[in-house]
Amino acid sequence: MPKPEPKPELLALGRRLRVERERRVGGRRTMARLLHDAVDDLQKPDPPAFIEYLKRWESGRHNVSHRYRAAYAAVLGIPEEELFGPSSPSEIPQDRSAAVPVGTVDSSSAPDLRDDDVKRRQLIQDAGALTVGAAVAPVVAALTDAWQASQPRLPGSSVSRAMLDDWAAAYAVHVRSYVNDAPAVVLAGLARDWAEMAPHLAQAQPKEVERDLAHAAARHAYLIAGTAVQLGDPRLANRWWLTARALADRSGDNLLSAYARTWEVTNRVTDPREDPAELLALAQDARRRAGHRPTGTLIYATTVEAEVLAFMGRHGAAVATIRRAEEIFDRVPASEPNREELLRFDQSCVYALAGLTRQAEEAQRAARRFYRPDTHLYSSVQLSLYAAVAHARTDPGEASRQALDVLEAVPPDRRIKRVTLTARRVLDVVPEQARRLPAVRELQALTA
Repeated sequence: MPKPEPKPELLALGRRLRVERERRVGGRRTMARLLHDAVDDLQKPDPPAFIEYLKRWESGRHNVSHRYRAAYAAVLGIPEEELFGPSSPSEIPQDRSAAVPVGTVDSSSAPDLRDDDVKRRQLIQDAGALTVGAAVAPVVAALTDAWQASQPRLPGSSVSRAMLDDWAAAYAVHVRSYVNDAPAVVLAGLARDWAEMAPHLAQAQPKEVERDLAHAAARHAYLIAGTAVQLGDPRLANRWWLTARALADRSGDNLLSAYARTWEVTNRVTDPREDPAELLALAQDARRRAGHRPTGTLIYATTVEAEVLAFMGRHGAAVATIRRAEEIFDRVPASEPNREELLRFDQSCVYALAGLTRQAEEAQRAARRFYRPDTHLYSSVQLSLYAAVAHARTDPGEASRQALDVLEAVPPDRRIKRVTLTARRVLDVVPEQARRLPAVRELQALTA
């Protein structure tokens, strides 16, 4: 079926936009850059995308969505209502169910400025189909919308205190899923919450609300990035690492900024394609952001710096750094979380790679108190693999068989990257003369 011709009013608007742009700004490239800078949104497209938007708007094929009208008017120096005419009630966002749409609206197929909200709700339903079942997913989505609509909004804000608290509490639920479930299931749950938060992130909020919203969103964003790593999509992961950093910084919480960067390094460091020097710099930046006061976050940042050094083969520096983390741990006040589980896990890694078998075994025993197979599947598996690493120099055949047994006990859909790449650490320390042993070759084939 041929597309209908653009509506006359859109053609007229497009001509005026083109004339005003040429008269006041100049070329499309300049206008695109100015529009990009004028849109206050972490998730805004890159400047080249605005060139395509301009072509569509000026041709009359697409309307300018409400999201971009204010930026357009500000760049041209013309009041929004004078430039675009008065907004109809359907174009003005009233609440969460009519959130500010993203992008442009295609005039060739019955324009609806809430088109992106429809897509958002579809995403929530699709994600729900993976996490709670296809039959009840639409009901859960409808109940979520109804519950949020029933909560009184904070003054000057598009969200309620109950919504902010709900998203903050959801983080613990997603972490439990992250340490046990298949990455596709984890991502579906995160997508549901992110789709709910996203429209509010794009709107101006009171400072306190903006901080709380950014804090909750940052923690979701770095979990999304880590899950993208496990799915083998580094480009998607990079987008969300940058988003997590920006939101953490926007929250004003220095410890969260440090934690987001440390978590990023933890997830990226096992990938042999990553630049170790870049990751070391990022880990050191995280440690500096954590400050000097002894906290669990400072311990985590320090242990991950040690982990990077160990993966770089700088075992002396790695051991010195992990011992500095141990000193910080001893100084954390009893009233504060000390994140001992993170320290013990990274001790196991660093001491095993450095060939300090006794210290690695002690760290293993201590870490097992926190990481059980029924509550932390992936970390428990990694600990078992680091136990094999600790003996790979002295008994490469047995260590490789041990790693094979550990991997084969993990269901295929749970053999995520951080598991298989940890298994390859056994191969990193196997002596050269032992590489032709059958178990070593079998492990190499299984983890290739």
